[in-house]
This record gives sequence, structure tokens and C-alpha cells, in this order.
Amino acid sequence: MKRSNLALLVLTLLIVACQPKVDRFTLNGQIAEADGKMLYLDHLGLDKVEVVDSVKLDAEGLFSFTPVAPEDCFDFYRLRIDGKVVNLAIDSTETVKVTASLPVMQISYNVEGSENSSRLKDLVMLQMGLLQDLRRLSSQYNSPDPTILTERVKEKVDVFKSDVLTDFIMPDPGTPYAYYALFLSINGQMLFNPQTDRQDAKCYAAVATQMDMLYPEAQRTTHLHNVALKGMSKTSPVNEQARAAAIQQFANLVEVIGSIDIELPDYKGRSQKLSDQKGKVVLLDFTAFKTEFSPNYILLLRRLYDKYAEQGFTIYQVSVDDDESYWMNGVANLPWVCVHDEASLKSSYLKSYNVTQIPTVFLIDRDGNIADRPDSTDELDEKIAKLLE
Repeated sequence: MKRSNLALLVLTLLIVACQPKVDRFTLNGQIAEADGKMLYLDHLGLDKVEVVDSVKLDAEGLFSFTPVAPEDCFDFYRLRIDGKVVNLAIDSTETVKVTASLPVMQISYNVEGSENSSRLKDLVMLQMGLLQDLRRLSSQYNSPDPTILTERVKEKVDVFKSDVLTDFIMPDPGTPYAYYALFLSINGQMLFNPQTDRQDAKCYAAVATQMDMLYPEAQRTTHLHNVALKGMSKTSPVNEQARAAAIQQFANLVEVIGSIDIELPDYKGRSQKLSDQKGKVVLLDFTAFKTEFSPNYILLLRRLYDKYAEQGFTIYQVSVDDDESYWMNGVANLPWVCVHDEASLKSSYLKSYNVTQIPTVFLIDRDGNIADRPDSTDELDEKIAKLLE
């Protein structure tokens, strides 16, 4: 080899060695019945969608992409042919395999190697189910009066949101699918709207708080944090009249459901009814003991109980822990009624009471009516004292 060629080779190797290593993820698989079609890989950014790569499929339908992996946070991508898409969540240098058939690609596909993408698929299928339900309703209630249809649509959307909260957001707010769930929409209409619904704003805040801890430098975290703060500000009750109206609205909802009563077993297996506490001021608490907040939270409740028990105050505490043994050890020495729902975060009582975060408390007066749903534990002492007057 000539000296000049050797020098050039050494120089090239040095340049390559000095270049920073780029982490990539692998996305491969097979799309059947797509011979001659262009398959695109899109990146779904905060403010735009960009084509990352593409390939023309042959009769076999095999494909493989190796894009740059996300650096400071998870990210979202989609495979696209014509108008059909497969949504994916990527959070590392993982290898993800997607198999599908083009005619049913959007509603029936298989994804391997990414738990986040699998959960995202479940979420998207749930969204598509809601869309189909709304279309059926539209064909059933086609009278000139839109009132009935509006009510039915609201019912469907409320059930959908409750299921999403229970199954995708509440168990782990820091996941890609929890984040993705916040931005679900139907025909451009956001299903979780932090600008108009305070509970929705709290959902945004819960996910933003978790992302602040996991991905503090990420652009998505900053964006979500700002949206959550703006939503909490816009939906904050402006006066006592607005708060009273919100409480009454919730009470009406409970009336429509039929009953606010709860009947669950305590740690000795004895059935305990919430309605048996009528005549006392009751703090109804939905919580979980296997959490970081629980020790301090139980101490707070213990102080309130010790202060007001002799005046007719008690606590009815519903645990949604998935570890029943852990809960039993935690409540053995507590002086109030402690019950456990084995359905955990899928508890029907969470849905009935519109509980979207843990812990959540309600104050019930001596007649068994919901008197308040405090937003903060700082309010509890004053509000309990007032109900006991």
C-alpha cells in the first residue's frame, strides 16, 4: 500500500473514532398485502410531524429502520401507509417489531419488544371504540332536539375517561402512555381538557409532576408543566358560590347513580357499610397504604381523629391497594373504619365517586349528605370543625 493511501486510511479511522457515538433504536417487521406501497416512519413532535425514513415495500413486506433514539425523554412515532397508521412509543435503544396486514393495519396489528407501545395500542383501540360508539349514538338519536344525544354522548365520554384514568394514567403517571392519554381527541375535540375541567387539569398536573422528576430537562416536560399550571389557574373556583355549585353538581351526579353507600370488608373480614356511620360527621377517604405519602398522611388523619372523635367525627377509609397483606398490616391499630376493595384501581366506587387521584377525601354531614370535597388536606381541620357545630 502506498504511504499516502495508508495515511488517508489512518486519518479516516481517527475521524470516525473521534465522532460521538449516536444511540439508535431499531424498528422492523412486516406489512403484508402492501406490495409497491411506500411505508413512512413519522416522528410526532410537540408542534409538527416529520418524516424520519421511508421504504418502498415489495411483495414480502419486510422493513427495517434505525432512527436516532430519544435523548432526554420518551418520544412518539408512527408507521404510515396511505391513510393507515400504527402509533408507537419509544423510550430507549430498544428493538421493536411490528407485523400487520395493510387492509386492517390500523385496527389489527402486533407489536413486540416495547411494553410502552403495546399499552399505547390498547389505548388507541379504546379510543377507536369510543368513536364507534359515538357514531352509533348519532344514528340512533337523530331527532331535531339534540338534548338527548348530548346527554348520551357525555355519558359515553365520562365512562371512557374514567376507564383511561383507572387503567392508563393513575397507576403510573410518568409513562409514555399516561402522557399520550392526556391528548386524546375525537374529531379535534379534546377528551381531557385542562382549560375547562378542573379534574382534567389535575390529571395534567399529576403527569407533569412525575415527569418533572423523571425527565426534568425535556421539552415535553416543560410544555406539559405550563399547560397544567394554566389549566389549574383557569379552572380554580373563583368564589364560594362557584364551589357550592360544583358540590351540588357532584351531589346530583351521585343521586343519578342511585346511591353513595359503600359496603366492603374490614381487615377482619367483617362487612362495613358507609351508611352505618350516619349521625356522625364522616371523612370518606380513598387511599392506598403502599405509597410514599401514606405514613405522613395517616399521621394527619390520626391527629384529626384524636381531636374530633369525641364530638361525633369518624373516618371511613377505603383502600385500593393491590397488596392486601400490606394494607392489613397498616390498619391493624387504626381506630376508625378501614375497608379494602380487592378491585384496586378498577374499583367501581372510584368511578361512582369520580375519583381521579389518590388520596381523595369527601366530608359527609350527620344526615349522610356529601357536604364537601376538599382540594387540599390543609382545609380539613377547619371544615370538620364547621360541620360539627
